Amino acid sequence: MFSFKIEKYLLVISFLSIILIYGCSKKLPMDKQIGFDSITLLNQDSSQVVFPDEYKNKILLLTFIYTNCPDICPMTTHNMQLLQEEVKKDNLKNVQFAELSFDPERDVPSVLKEFGDIRNINYNNFTFLTGKEADVKKILNNMDILALPGDTTKTESGNVYFFTHTDRIDLIDQNGRIRNEYRGSKANIQEIIKDIKALED
Repeated sequence: MFSFKIEKYLLVISFLSIILIYGCSKKLPMDKQIGFDSITLLNQDSSQVVFPDEYKNKILLLTFIYTNCPDICPMTTHNMQLLQEEVKKDNLKNVQFAELSFDPERDVPSVLKEFGDIRNINYNNFTFLTGKEADVKKILNNMDILALPGDTTKTESGNVYFFTHTDRIDLIDQNGRIRNEYRGSKANIQEIIKDIKALED
């Protein structure tokens, strides 16, 4: 009788351990479809990128910027670079980085290239994207990204224009599904790396 109770106890402990190890290891807070069909965009070199098809079977970190942004966008881009460095250091495979401009009228490929070059972007797995205004709006609307034009200010060096916009990085898995969202300008690098590793397993 005593031996039976011990066996039963050990069985329960083993079962709970399996749940803790396997049931929680790959949990991410979201599992949401992007919500649109393939859209053809242009990268910083004016080459076509079919989104999201280009990133199938890859892990994608996607954020949204405009190059004239004075604060949030440069901070988010810097965090994306830090993530890129961590991914390389940890030898994580098939991870891509992309930044889509919600100001396609001004942010043509050459402007995006200059924005990236100034920041010494490593383009091996990092892409800036732009496209037709209607296509960009479709992506923004389906991914719940707010980008509202604001006032334009005149300065000695020219006009500075503003957008009120969502500050976010999206983690998209190998099946094109959004698995988590982070505040782009204040991203926790290690948290995101941990989530990437969960998708790699």
